[in-house]
Amino acid sequence: MRPLLIAIEPGLTSAFQKVVAAPTLQHGVGHWTEAIERFGQAWNGETLLIGNSAPERLVGIDRFRPTVETLVDPKRSLWLQGRSRLVRLLDPLLAGEVGSRLVQDEWDGATSPALLSILLDEVRAHRETTILIPTATPITAETVIRNVGVLKEAAGAGGSLRLRIRFSSQGHERRGLHPSYFAHQLKRWSDRARSVDLKFGVEVESMATRYSAESGLDVAWVPWPREAQSCLTESAPPTTPAPHIYLYASRPEQGSDSAQRVIASIQHEIREHLRFTVQLGRLALKKSPALVHAFGQMPQVTLSGSGLPPSTLHAQFADASVVVLPYDVRKYRGRGSALMWGALDHGVPLIAPAGTGFGDDIERHGIGFAYSNLREIPALVRRVLDERAVLRSAIERYQLHRAAAVRAYFGEHSLA
Repeated sequence: MRPLLIAIEPGLTSAFQKVVAAPTLQHGVGHWTEAIERFGQAWNGETLLIGNSAPERLVGIDRFRPTVETLVDPKRSLWLQGRSRLVRLLDPLLAGEVGSRLVQDEWDGATSPALLSILLDEVRAHRETTILIPTATPITAETVIRNVGVLKEAAGAGGSLRLRIRFSSQGHERRGLHPSYFAHQLKRWSDRARSVDLKFGVEVESMATRYSAESGLDVAWVPWPREAQSCLTESAPPTTPAPHIYLYASRPEQGSDSAQRVIASIQHEIREHLRFTVQLGRLALKKSPALVHAFGQMPQVTLSGSGLPPSTLHAQFADASVVVLPYDVRKYRGRGSALMWGALDHGVPLIAPAGTGFGDDIERHGIGFAYSNLREIPALVRRVLDERAVLRSAIERYQLHRAAAVRAYFGEHSLA
């Protein structure tokens, strides 16, 4: 019997699906769809997705099982919201055990009997089971952690049960909380899991180091596995030799308001023929008609929207010389970037803000450059164009480092 990977990801709720069609492989909806596909493809065995709605034809997923009721975190009560605001106002004075206990109820207050029932069925039916929570939410993590004992009993004396909980730091940073708050939550989960094989992981390498230091646990860096499917772009890259600069500025916090200024400064600095692609999201396109008009008058600029099928999106930056991320460092200090993994899959270096976790990782591994001010971007683009061979070699080394990290998290025998 092949080892089973159970991925628990609520994804879209039924309320959201009333206005947005269910995602498919060719039209994914954000981070969670891509992550599930990548981990499913990399797993050498059977794969099961448990969630609210099954996207059609997800690559790497053999089966899908929905829960009886919708998997969604309960709405936080007003007193819990007020407590969070108090902790945030007093941060970093409460950045420790006391502050962590004040926000503990936000994570400890939800479980799903329906989810547990499915997990018990699957664990009993398979000799070797790994439960993966790709983007931890209270209801998914708590359901597994609170029921470690019965899950282990269901695996039986000769069975193997492993828990792999990946989380994103962006939810905690959005509330302005110091990493120590969630680090204490990880410690509580670890204590309750007892003897079960449990590993925590986070997508941003520098944040994994920080959470490890704050919690005293071995919090692993777990990047997305390389995506083979989306790398099969639907069209050949243009034959023009002009360097291609890809600017991802989909939302305001991702630099949509700065996109025109960044392109103008690059053109002023690099006086040679360049091609640009600027990706703007629906909100930016709707709220900035003047920006859309300005780009329409620039023949060297191709304007792209968001919500694209993976093959279309990859085709847009597969031949890029560099991907530029003009993100707001205050909003992305510990968050990851899905586009980063896609760019690296095509050997494309990146330019990102210093002070963000992924920006610092890019700089440290030499797979691109980090900037402290948008004014530095043109000079860094020039460096990328001048140092392509060096950057390409660094990316090849980084891809090996990335693959090794994924194998270490799941185990060599379970990953293809």
